[in-house]
Amino acid sequence: MDKDFLALCQEALDAVDQEGSVSAAARFLDTPVGTVRNRWKRARESELVSRPASVESDFDLPVFDDDDLSAPEILDHMERRFEKKLAYEQSQRWFPIRIRSDEPVGLAVVGDPHLGQSCNIPLLRRDVKIMSETEGMMAINIGDTADNWSYGRLLQLYSEEDISRPTEQRLSRWFLRDAKIPWILWLHGNHEMMHSEFSTYLRTINVEQIPMIEWRARFKLVFPSLEIKIDAAHDHKGSSIYNIMHGQKRAALWDEDADIYVAGHRHTWGLSTEEMDDGRVVFFGRARGYKFLDRYAVRHGYHNDKYGSTVLFVIDPKDRNPASRIHSFVDLEQGAEYLEWKRAKRA
Repeated sequence: MDKDFLALCQEALDAVDQEGSVSAAARFLDTPVGTVRNRWKRARESELVSRPASVESDFDLPVFDDDDLSAPEILDHMERRFEKKLAYEQSQRWFPIRIRSDEPVGLAVVGDPHLGQSCNIPLLRRDVKIMSETEGMMAINIGDTADNWSYGRLLQLYSEEDISRPTEQRLSRWFLRDAKIPWILWLHGNHEMMHSEFSTYLRTINVEQIPMIEWRARFKLVFPSLEIKIDAAHDHKGSSIYNIMHGQKRAALWDEDADIYVAGHRHTWGLSTEEMDDGRVVFFGRARGYKFLDRYAVRHGYHNDKYGSTVLFVIDPKDRNPASRIHSFVDLEQGAEYLEWKRAKRA
């Protein structure tokens, strides 16, 4: 674009900005509307900036300092923050949890607790005692620690229950810090995210710095002689009426490789083991959770499972057979007894 035509385009851009429309600018310039429109479009395509018309006056207005950083400075700052956030996201993919010995361990996957009136408190207390007192035990909270009903329509459910938001927070604090459960991971499910204040509260009281991750975590249990890869999600993508663990199988087929795929969310349970076509021996699990009084399930015809509130994987890193290295249990008490037997046998 030559200088003369560029000047005409600038003139058209300034006139449209000053007069408010292409037709008004054409009258102001005494130029055909089509010509002005063409020059105005070319000016915008060339990213020209309209210039305010100079107006003579008898006074000088003050010039203030900028109230913020310049656009390039803001972009520089945003670039650094993006790089920091990206590094944080990448650090959460297959992060290691290091186990100091090759002794057998138990990985308890605690299904949705839903601490409140619908929670099976006697069973929860039994399982908390087992997890806190069994040597070699570690635990994952699969999410939905409390109902945490959100604002709007769901908030009315608080009026039907003898529990308040502060009480839910008190129970969650007990579960995280005072119950003495050897947590290695807390996932935040859909109920944590219903009202973001609850998720923030959990992170605030997490003085032990237990990893708290939204929805899904992929990590490694790193023993001195072996690594076990675990894909734990509040739920994996995909469902089927014919297979409770359809989402876990889908993840094993199409997502990144792991040894254990486990989830919760649906208030059903299941355990299975399979040798994949590539030779991997994979363990699938779903924990039922502790919400036993569920009007939503009754109203929509869902089966109310009785078992599998917490499922347990007993891992023996010294066992070189991938098919027998991990044993899964639907009953936490029975699994804990097996873990104690394995550790005593090793000693």
